[in-house]
Amino acid sequence: MHKVFEIAMGAYLQLLAGVSWLSHWLQPNAGDSYATAALVVSALLIGICCAIWAVVLRLRFHAYREAMKSALAKAQGDIRFREAMISACPEAIAVLGSDMHAPLSYRGGAGLLQACLDGPDAPLLAARLETLLAHGAAFSAVVRTAAFPQVSVRGCAVGSRAAVFFRIDKDASSADADYTALLDALPVPVWIRNRHLVLTWANRAFLAATGQATLRDAQLCDAKLDKSERDLMRVASEGGDVDAVRRFAVVDGERRVFSLNMKKLPDRSVGAFATDLTDLAKAEARAQLNTESHTAILNTLETAVAIFGADQRLIQCNSAYVRMWHLPQDWLATRPTLNDILDRLREMRRVPEQRNFTAWKQEHLAQFEHAGQHVTETWHLPNGISVDVRSVPYLAGGAVYLFRDISEKLAQEESYQLLKRSQRAVLDTVETATAMFGPDGRLRIHNEAFAALWRLEDSELAGEPHLTKVADLCSSRTGRDGIWSMIAAGISAPDPERYNAWGDLVRADGKSLNLSLSRLPDGATMVSFGDVTDLSRFSVAISETPVLPPVQLNEPVISAA
Repeated sequence: MHKVFEIAMGAYLQLLAGVSWLSHWLQPNAGDSYATAALVVSALLIGICCAIWAVVLRLRFHAYREAMKSALAKAQGDIRFREAMISACPEAIAVLGSDMHAPLSYRGGAGLLQACLDGPDAPLLAARLETLLAHGAAFSAVVRTAAFPQVSVRGCAVGSRAAVFFRIDKDASSADADYTALLDALPVPVWIRNRHLVLTWANRAFLAATGQATLRDAQLCDAKLDKSERDLMRVASEGGDVDAVRRFAVVDGERRVFSLNMKKLPDRSVGAFATDLTDLAKAEARAQLNTESHTAILNTLETAVAIFGADQRLIQCNSAYVRMWHLPQDWLATRPTLNDILDRLREMRRVPEQRNFTAWKQEHLAQFEHAGQHVTETWHLPNGISVDVRSVPYLAGGAVYLFRDISEKLAQEESYQLLKRSQRAVLDTVETATAMFGPDGRLRIHNEAFAALWRLEDSELAGEPHLTKVADLCSSRTGRDGIWSMIAAGISAPDPERYNAWGDLVRADGKSLNLSLSRLPDGATMVSFGDVTDLSRFSVAISETPVLPPVQLNEPVISAA
């Protein structure tokens, strides 16, 4: 302010001096005092205004100069800060712009940019840079150069220009070498094609499978495992899924089966590997042959067989199963569940009548939840057929059902039981103790006299007990002797009648028995015991009575006229 005051006072003094000179010059012609005064005042006012305007201009200029100095200092500070940040940044930087003849470079960014554009991933990087310059779209990518296997590139818009940052992964070379060595050691063919489907890398297994010595040879002849490989690669490069596609290839003169898997990589190339499934295909063929053989064997059985998996779906059934249940083969080929089959059989009235069919069905379905459960039951169907049902666990999970029509068997058993009851009724009328043993040594039938002779209960002789059990029961009642050993030998002998020559036998309790063995046409042995105890005692008594002399009668014998 003091300086401004000095400037204003100086301008004012100069103005007064000018006015004084002007008045002095006008004095000789001062005829008109009013005109002179007006001129002086006007000059004075003009001078004051000019002085004020000069002061204002000087002040404005001084303020503008101070502001420019402050902005320059701030800009220089920002520049120094940015230069420090760029120097501290480990990444190389290249700045591009449409108005620039050459990119700005920091830490060798321009050279690294050119190396990346000369590398195998140049098309990818060029497309990303073009999009960045045209639309300002930021990007990040990993590219390869001749000197570095992995360079991370990051681009972003800075005003009207583009900044590209480069970071060299120094550990990538060793890591890639390890990965390459690992992939090269795999016995599985692995290879990579770029986005133009040109072979860029392959391991030794791929070279061996395609008959090539080096990667260069494989690239020159465009080696491939199968003719359709390029088509599959194209599908994968477009984002499609190529998983476990089976193809055939001739390797070392042998036709082999490969499972091809292909995946699109981040750099738009396609990686692929092939798994040799030749042994698996042969095993599947053998399994299919075994399945067909098993099916043929099952179809020869009269027993209906149905195999259900762990999901309760029908896996396989034989022709007897179809005939027994009259189910359409086309429907069975759809692999229905056991639940569906039981519902359909109920509609056909080919399952037992149940008060609560749902609960009965759930009991059968519950066996799939308990591994190792065996089920044996008999179904009496509304049409009069009886079916023996057995289920056993399936080794692969699930259950195997066996169905057998036992209607005829039950009828035969009923006839047999009726015949046994008839024979028992006939034998009960015979006083001789009689028992019939089958070829297997089991007691088939006996009469009441046999049970009474050996002091046995009917409950003990029920269920066709074996000869040894009957012998033990008899010995526990009457004492041990050799009678039942002789009977056992006679039943096992081809000619049991010769044991009849033993005559009367004395039991351990003193009872005399007459044993008779005879072979029946069906191979059974009829054993008869005659109680001759009284006869033996009478014979003994007769033999011990003394012989009396004959008595002569004096009286004449009067015969009847």
